[in-house]
Amino acid sequence: MASVATAVVLCVWLDLNNAEVPVTPEIASTVALGILTSSTMLLKQPQCYFDKLEGLPCSSHQCEIWLVVARGNGVQMFESEKTSSDILSKSPYPDAFLDGASPNFFITRVGVLSSFLCAELPGIRYFQVGAEGKCDTANCNGVLPTGATVRVKYVLVDPANKRIESDTRWSQSISLLTPRAGSSIDVSTWKRSGAMVVITVVLSCSLAVLTLLLIVALLQGCSRLTQGPPEIPEPPSLSHGLRRYNTHNLNNSEYYSNIQI
Repeated sequence: MASVATAVVLCVWLDLNNAEVPVTPEIASTVALGILTSSTMLLKQPQCYFDKLEGLPCSSHQCEIWLVVARGNGVQMFESEKTSSDILSKSPYPDAFLDGASPNFFITRVGVLSSFLCAELPGIRYFQVGAEGKCDTANCNGVLPTGATVRVKYVLVDPANKRIESDTRWSQSISLLTPRAGSSIDVSTWKRSGAMVVITVVLSCSLAVLTLLLIVALLQGCSRLTQGPPEIPEPPSLSHGLRRYNTHNLNNSEYYSNIQI
């Protein structure tokens, strides 16, 4: 009976921890530049994704979270291989996406479980897929095929036995940006924009000059008003301008004294 009970408990534990946790990875909801490029993308970190798992063979400081990136049939290929003990080496990055015979998925390490527990942490938290560029080491976080459409999922790995203990659901399809050929870019729009810029600059300069002249005219008018009306000079006095004329015969007293009546 004890062996039967142990087997039942083991089966229940395996069923709980091999089942997908009910979360789906998503693109980071942030205003940061470069959320999607032609070969990289920003994902929400797996915070609170694996917190409720119990009976794990590794502690939160030991269990590791990895990211699986798959393209095309890589989703089915990973699902068929995920229970193997060497799953982490099934598709090292340099061999992924090379040709039709490639596994079409790769796995890269994100961090330990204790770094993604439920907690209010400051700042924008995201995981950048492709952050290591064109790397050539196994399981590195390398760039994705240009303009590819991929799906991703987070997995919880016990580093002691290299087995996947739990995983999330697959994300929706994520399409990277496709660069446009130089010949397809319409340069006529740039030419029209350049002409409009020149016209705008000329009109702005003319308006500035007219505004300056108007200000100068207003200042001169105000200065004249504050000085008052101009002074009118007084006309010269008439007394200074007329010569006095005395009749000489009226002033001659001798003349009148010699007149006899």
